[in-house]
Amino acid sequence: MKILREPLLQFFIIGLFIYGTYGFYGVSNNNIENNTIVVDESRIASFKAAWQSRWNRPPTEQELTGLINQFVRENIFYREAVAMGLDQDDPITRRRLAQKLEFLTRDIAGLKEPEEGELEQYFVDNIDQYLTPDRVTFKHVFIDPDKRGDATLDDAGLILAELQSNDLAKTDVSLLGDRFMLQNYYSQQSELDVRKAFGSGFAKAVMQLETKQWHGPVLSGYGTHLVYIDIVDKSPAPKFEHVQEAVFQNWLASQQEQFNEAYFESLKSRYEIVIERVQVGPSSTNTNIAEETNSNEVPTS
Repeated sequence: MKILREPLLQFFIIGLFIYGTYGFYGVSNNNIENNTIVVDESRIASFKAAWQSRWNRPPTEQELTGLINQFVRENIFYREAVAMGLDQDDPITRRRLAQKLEFLTRDIAGLKEPEEGELEQYFVDNIDQYLTPDRVTFKHVFIDPDKRGDATLDDAGLILAELQSNDLAKTDVSLLGDRFMLQNYYSQQSELDVRKAFGSGFAKAVMQLETKQWHGPVLSGYGTHLVYIDIVDKSPAPKFEHVQEAVFQNWLASQQEQFNEAYFESLKSRYEIVIERVQVGPSSTNTNIAEETNSNEVPTS
């Protein structure tokens, strides 16, 4: 098992997989030259399997004939396009082929199984990903700057003093302020919920306020608010067994990303990369080009 984790062996396996896939699905130069398009039993079986997966039933004879005709049509156009050189220096084709190679290496990386304790360690290292959000219950009094103008903050201060000096937490205090287009009481709201209703600045401030007292002024996109925090329900610590499947999927994604990057770097080392840059502006702007490129990139100007 240890030797299977060696990068050199993994890259060798990738190479075999890629060339094997190309040998099975690819179009040979001989076929292009002799104008032969082969639709064999394995190809037809793949058409049927794809149709079954999409429509949850096998294709009819007419539908299967349509799939075969479409495959033949695509191959003819593809071969003629290649013969005309339309695949050369085409950004869409280049990007698509690069994506296919990345998908192939990602599939290879997906074959790796986590070692004993590896998922648990990944969970500990990334525990913030699995926390459920804290939730806050609050009420607020709205002070409308469009209605009060320059007196907004002064009026807010007077109303806040009244709220703090009297036990009004359990009463309807909305009449002390101005009419608000939304509600004045919110229960069990996450920071994201509050952000959607009031904006990020208001949400961030509210989540940091102490409970059982009035605060203000707190600003939002609507205007000025006086806020009473009733309850803050803190997120419980997540348990590994409750999120194990999510941990595995996140771990797998991180392994695929690392593997793809390592594979790319191994390929990149085989190339001499020449970057031609057109000088823009003062000559001093290009003085650090060599420092900005990789060791195997040769900048020219």
